[in-house]
Amino acid sequence: MIRPATSSDLKAVYDLVNETSECDLNFQMFAQTFVNQLNTIDRKLGVYEEEGKVIGFVGILCTWQLHAGERLAETKELTVAKAHQDKDIRDQLLAWAEQVARDAGCGRITMCSRVFHESSHRFYESNGFEKTYYRFDKKII
Repeated sequence: MIRPATSSDLKAVYDLVNETSECDLNFQMFAQTFVNQLNTIDRKLGVYEEEGKVIGFVGILCTWQLHAGERLAETKELTVAKAHQDKDIRDQLLAWAEQVARDAGCGRITMCSRVFHESSHRFYESNGFEKTYYRFDKKII
């Protein structure tokens, strides 16, 4: 079942994102960011829960983009626990995010993905996403 995330999901979402991330995330910073996002109208966070346990998470940011001329939903996180990645949970989370984005007045949904996540790229393309941008990162501190 997918539902909007709440503050009581903090630890479960942290554990999930930390498990599937290539980084060792700072819990205090994660907690502050998570709670801030829950209280921001432009952020939409959803969890997939099975038998009382959070095993999937999606987060989108809905904003007006000057360069696009429309309201966009940027998928910031989409992750499923490693033990459950063989199920269709990712499909359900993406469908939930798309509906939430439509309800928020977004005309398009976007997704960034790390270059080496080739199976994720195939998943996004099979769900109607097109490669339209490059993203460049630079560490400044």
